[in-house]
Amino acid sequence: MATILLMEDDLTVGFELTRDLIMAGHSARMCTSASEAKEELLREEYDLLISDVIVKVDGRAVPDGGIGLVGWVRRTDRVRTLPIIVITGTFRYPGMENILDLARQIGADVGIEKPFKAKELLAKVEVLTRSDKRAS
Repeated sequence: MATILLMEDDLTVGFELTRDLIMAGHSARMCTSASEAKEELLREEYDLLISDVIVKVDGRAVPDGGIGLVGWVRRTDRVRTLPIIVITGTFRYPGMENILDLARQIGADVGIEKPFKAKELLAKVEVLTRSDKRAS
């Protein structure tokens, strides 16, 4: 199965997603910021990155989020081709309706709106981590 890095600032959501990925047979590690995820991506090999789009500290969005992380991955030779799924509930806020489109334009492969069912995420994980897809 796949080795997956999850960047999610909400610990409850992150632990639930990590559990779901492990129960589906994957290896998963969670980070809570883009800077932590970057360090991990440079240290270890991963088959997939799942990233929250917006990271909040004390209820406020901070620049250390998923949009910047996606851009960094696509500019960094070591991880440039890493498949990326972005997840967010932010699209419901005024001015954020197109945030998943923006993430895809920057380089995310898939965008998923929160809340979502584990089955939906796992189906996308399977598509992006299939051995025959990675080999091409």
